[in-house]
Amino acid sequence: LGHEFITDVLELRFEGLLASTPSYELWLSLLYALLEGASEALGIRRDDLDGTLYRYSVGVAPALVLYDNVPGGAGHVRRVAKEPRDVFLAAWQRVDQCECGEETSCYECLRNFRNQPYHDQLKRGLARDFLRGLLQSGG
Repeated sequence: LGHEFITDVLELRFEGLLASTPSYELWLSLLYALLEGASEALGIRRDDLDGTLYRYSVGVAPALVLYDNVPGGAGHVRRVAKEPRDVFLAAWQRVDQCECGEETSCYECLRNFRNQPYHDQLKRGLARDFLRGLLQSGG
């Protein structure tokens, strides 16, 4: 069974030293940090935005695919594309200021009901360190 869902999509691919690790936990944690950051920075209902990872090849960092979780799209990911630094900064602040262990995550930083299957793989410290490096490099 399948269902066609037409909406707006934004693909984020990272290259260089920051993206040199193919660690699934890093990319999954970064994905959810960016979704939470976009929701906070741009005033988007978190349920209206979602994402997934897409691997182009083994051993290479996957693409982060953000999409409007609204049929036909609502323009949310277009706003993310126009204001990426605000989204990255809000995502970094969320994972930097949380008080849970950096080797884990909680409902205040990365976890939510929809990503329950991945809770044991979400590590706020990985997302925090990546986002810090990205922001410091001017990304």
